[in-house]
Amino acid sequence: MNLRRITHRDTDWHERFFALVETVFRTSGSNFRPWNERGGWHPGYEVFTIELDGDVLATVGRERMRFVIDGKEHDGYQLGAVATHPDRRGQGLSRRLLSRVLDDISGRPVILFGNVRVVDFYPRFGFTRIAQSSFMAPVAVEPARAAPTLDLETPEDRAWLAALCARARSPDTAFSAHDYYPTLLWHLTHKPRPVFRLDEVDAAVVASVEGERLVLHDLIAPRPFDLSRILPRLTPSRVSALEFGFAPENWWPSATASPADEPDSPFFVRNLPPLPARAFRFPDLAQT
Repeated sequence: MNLRRITHRDTDWHERFFALVETVFRTSGSNFRPWNERGGWHPGYEVFTIELDGDVLATVGRERMRFVIDGKEHDGYQLGAVATHPDRRGQGLSRRLLSRVLDDISGRPVILFGNVRVVDFYPRFGFTRIAQSSFMAPVAVEPARAAPTLDLETPEDRAWLAALCARARSPDTAFSAHDYYPTLLWHLTHKPRPVFRLDEVDAAVVASVEGERLVLHDLIAPRPFDLSRILPRLTPSRVSALEFGFAPENWWPSATASPADEPDSPFFVRNLPPLPARAFRFPDLAQT
């Protein structure tokens, strides 16, 4: 068995990685294929693998991230696509591969989102599970003329969104991230949602309506603006509540925080500086 690192240039190995993800997670490549076709696999994303005779047996994906913790930026990583072929489980492959990946990181901050089957696994590698919050706010919003939406099938709209992400501030200063366009693109490819383009405030908002709730999945902007003024342009019907997929510290300070219900995706961190003693939510669309 050999250790291999697959980069954005190693296109011959991409399909083998997609095939393993499809086998393990029982999805169509977890939408890695269309994400890759849209240019999502960039130099900051690598997949570490154990392979035998050209077959990928286990993987750990590693994404370079720019974290914002208590208002300061920190270079670090997010891990994902931790997978082992069903026929090779119980042989210690994930343990061997994860140890290799972490040794290569040299003490930098690392995060990952697991599942209920691994809550005892990651602490063996120095990870700590931490709790996030959910944020809600009451509103009374009537619909107005809808804002235009992006078509991410087009290279032009993807390029516009990528450039905006590079200029945008993080949505929160407690614990968040900056410029996570490739991960955002994965989510918007895996589960398409409206991305509203708001040129008048130099922003984009990923939003959807669920009953009488307007869910703001992400807000991408380089400077603050009056969010209440653009809410009517994000909904086709009257809404009475806002739900945020991030901590709206900079956008809706009066939002109420409560413990997040995340039994299926526990949050693990390693080598983080001390977090501030206030509620946070790592942006939903920055999570792998």
